[in-house]
Amino acid sequence: MSHQHAPLTHTGSVVYPSSGGRMECGVCWYVYDPDLGDDEWQIKAGTAFGDLPDHWQCPNCDAVKSKFLVLDSEFDGAEETRTGDVEALIKAYKKVDQERMQDLPFRNQQLGVEAVGFQPWQSGSLGVVITPWFMNLVYLAGEDTDWSAHRHGDLVIHVLPSGRYEFIQGDLDGFGVLQSCSLSSPVLEFETMESARETASAVMLLMLEAPKDDVAFQGEPLKTEPDPEPTLATGRISRRELIRGRRAAAPQTDL
Repeated sequence: MSHQHAPLTHTGSVVYPSSGGRMECGVCWYVYDPDLGDDEWQIKAGTAFGDLPDHWQCPNCDAVKSKFLVLDSEFDGAEETRTGDVEALIKAYKKVDQERMQDLPFRNQQLGVEAVGFQPWQSGSLGVVITPWFMNLVYLAGEDTDWSAHRHGDLVIHVLPSGRYEFIQGDLDGFGVLQSCSLSSPVLEFETMESARETASAVMLLMLEAPKDDVAFQGEPLKTEPDPEPTLATGRISRRELIRGRRAAAPQTDL
């Protein structure tokens, strides 16, 4: 089998799990184990998936790296989320709401500013932020996180157990640098704060759940029965559809 393909090119940068966790091919279910490496590609044992060369492909089916999903969650055994960071984040968004958003037509008067489900992820923490004008998945940097290679407005693709998601790096007044993945904006479909909170909690569960019968992030949605899950307040979109719609498209290759 020949592996002389050109390196992949795509918009933004893909951030794979930083630990030595295993990754599973979403096409043939081959498992890359960093403790074993890859003899076919002459990858030494101890090489993390994120350190594999960009042109590396599944040794079993030739799938590109973007087709791989997290098999071993990085949430297990991670350090505690820094509560102070989340509190500072919410304080900064409340200030934005009070000073800039009060009279805007797309502000949902039924909602407040709240953090839902924040927990350790990689070297920082991940959770959902609800405001009267958006619901975002937010990644906060930890003490050892280095985002110096990214600028304000840069697209960064992170790999979660459920797939690849597009985050935008930004700088929030009164807080600092963060990365956000938009889930819903505006959020006028929510009739109560409780319904928004329940949806945010469900989003976090789905984000951390490896897909079993859904390959939508590969660009090939399965033809299945309609999703029976509870819907948002207006019944227009389901929680799972919310997640599917935010997955990053697989990068284009020359193959």
